[in-house]
Amino acid sequence: MGNILLVCLFSMLLLSALYSVSDHPRQVAIGILLAIPILLSAWTNVFLPSQDTLIAEVIATAVFLTYILLVILKRVLTAVEVTTTEIYRAMIVYIMIALTFGMVYLLIDFFIPGSFQYVYGERTLSVIFYFSFGVLTTVGVGDIIATGPVAHSVITIEMIVGVMYMAVFIGLLVNAHYSTRYSLRNNNSHAIPEPETTPARPARPSYLRSGGPATLIAIAVMLNLATSITMVAFRFPLFMDTWGTSLIVMTGGFWIGACAGVLYNLIMAYTFWGIPSVLWAANSILVAGVTWFFWKNGWVDLKKPFMLGAAGIITGLVNTPLVMMNTTLFHLTPSDGPVVVSQFLSGIITSPAIRDVVSECLIEIADKTLSLVLAAVVALLLNDILNKYQPDR
Repeated sequence: MGNILLVCLFSMLLLSALYSVSDHPRQVAIGILLAIPILLSAWTNVFLPSQDTLIAEVIATAVFLTYILLVILKRVLTAVEVTTTEIYRAMIVYIMIALTFGMVYLLIDFFIPGSFQYVYGERTLSVIFYFSFGVLTTVGVGDIIATGPVAHSVITIEMIVGVMYMAVFIGLLVNAHYSTRYSLRNNNSHAIPEPETTPARPARPSYLRSGGPATLIAIAVMLNLATSITMVAFRFPLFMDTWGTSLIVMTGGFWIGACAGVLYNLIMAYTFWGIPSVLWAANSILVAGVTWFFWKNGWVDLKKPFMLGAAGIITGLVNTPLVMMNTTLFHLTPSDGPVVVSQFLSGIITSPAIRDVVSECLIEIADKTLSLVLAAVVALLLNDILNKYQPDR
């Protein structure tokens, strides 16, 4: 009950974070997509707790916090005058920097055990946040010692960010305050009143935009990661770890979707599945290409269910030979899904070779069809949301 209550409160925290960007529909849509992996992995970890689901939750949370942090930071940078709201936003950004780095420290401690030594007690989330705030403020803590080179590098970065934030961004707010006062005093000194004009907004930093390839790739990677970890935790025979790739292909194009698929497989190879799973990056590129072809030719359309289903079936059939080739040539261990389906077909198909091919075809068809349909549904919802707000299109 305590874990369920914690996840409920955490879900409310995510909703409040999304509310902070509620005046920009595009940012809200991106925030929702980044919040889905967190909720999926968090609720999975409640009912089927494991190290993998916890790591997936921490990764997704770190990405989500980074996005919300950048959105609020952009508002601070583009403020035309200093108000109480802007001061609060600057404070929120400072706190969220510490929280985000805390998530990074937690991941380092997961993947590189021994990177932190705890003089008193053991690793907990509150202890990690306590350490992160100490580093950000450059005060330091003496009861937690970082011993690994990766941890030392990240700590150095956080120290620099903390000092630069206080020196640069707070200085920008002060400069904006005095610039506004000077502008008002200068306008009032004119004998002939001039027509009122809206102050020009500073140019928005391009790397802080809500859209763009980096954001789309992060969305695809997080959706694929959280879905695959959840499927494995519940022992489903499907992975559905390409629906994020298909979604981003529909919204950003082939190359962005392909890069997202490759990055996802690299992350999984060096964290959860082992180095041999790098080979599945070729499958992600193939799925991205096939999805792009069907999307451009109008097959991926909820109003054409037969064509959409056919697109999913063809995607599964095209992907099956590559899966069989990787498994056979590189002696990869088959996943639990094909093994279960193959055992089910043992009483129907006597030939082991034919049985393996049929089982793999059935799994790939079901996996890719469901993934494509799910991506099409989400893409349609996003299109409806964004089309209602013409200025933000």
